[in-house]
Amino acid sequence: MRAVTLEAVRETIDACAGTDPAVFARRTRNALATAILAESLAHSSPPPPAHPAPVDELRTTVGDELSAELAAIYEGSDDWTSRAIDALEPLHAIARG
Repeated sequence: MRAVTLEAVRETIDACAGTDPAVFARRTRNALATAILAESLAHSSPPPPAHPAPVDELRTTVGDELSAELAAIYEGSDDWTSRAIDALEPLHAIARG
């Protein structure tokens, strides 16, 4: 289950180009929340992403700091869930406008 939910996060991040920041933030926040819940139930390593995160597009959509966090989550590092939890609040703030 974990790999599927992290893949959903990656797909959401991949789709950031040209997406309204509030819409992107809401979709990403929801995908992260789902992935965090799935992680609480399963403990296996996620597969590596098929390609690097779209960092330039992320910067354009959510700025430098949050884009760096989302790129690290995208990679699926050991601490991706902690980073995801930290990213929820700024994503929520963008989603709310």
